[in-house]
Amino acid sequence: MMVEVLSIGNELLMGKTVNTNASWIADRVTRLGGLIRRITVIGDDLDEIASALKEAALRGAKLIITTGGLGPTHDDKTMEGIARALNVPLELNEEALRMLEAKVRVRAPQVRKMAYLPRGAKPLQNPVGAAPGALVKLGEASIVALPGVPSEMKAMFELHVEPLIKEGAEEAFYEAEATLIGIYEADLAPIMEEVLKRDPTLYIKSHPKLEGGVSIVKLHVACRSLNLEEGKRKVEEALKHILGIAKAKGARVEES
Repeated sequence: MMVEVLSIGNELLMGKTVNTNASWIADRVTRLGGLIRRITVIGDDLDEIASALKEAALRGAKLIITTGGLGPTHDDKTMEGIARALNVPLELNEEALRMLEAKVRVRAPQVRKMAYLPRGAKPLQNPVGAAPGALVKLGEASIVALPGVPSEMKAMFELHVEPLIKEGAEEAFYEAEATLIGIYEADLAPIMEEVLKRDPTLYIKSHPKLEGGVSIVKLHVACRSLNLEEGKRKVEEALKHILGIAKAKGARVEES
């Protein structure tokens, strides 16, 4: 399942807020067997939101996850942007209104605003906060709108998004890590290249650092496969091969 993430908010573009939501979602989607193809950050602009959604759908994304812009303030424009992408009106959703009324007093129009969804959207319960999310189709893509508050986003992801990914994922994902002490990344590079030539389905990444003048490399090996057992076998064989050569070169190994 090809997945794209659309992070919405001027605060992200201004550097006022670190986009931890995107990294958390990418990790969870990957572990569930989905494939993150792109993460896009845009501001609170209706045209930008609408065009980003349509472009993601045209690229073949089956699931587009948006975060941010569901609140009651003037700059919360995600639902209206989705409506513009779908070319449908934004209208009061009675089910979303009931979800909202169960959490807050809906008196001010700014609060009631959070119950307005694109026509045809399915409201999604927010178990932590007030603003409902939404699920709607754009061509072959499903758009899921989640809040920007991390605790709310995570709760709603687990409740509403995980089942969609599990249902649509056709691959399993397996990964393993090891820390190599006393060897340089340049010494590992030819070994990694050799393994990747033998099996291009593997993903191998090294993360070097120096501590007290000692070279330390954290090695990450992952694989997508039709089943978990096959992926596990490939990863473990690759890791065993690399670590064996690294030990012969004098490295000390700490497996995760």
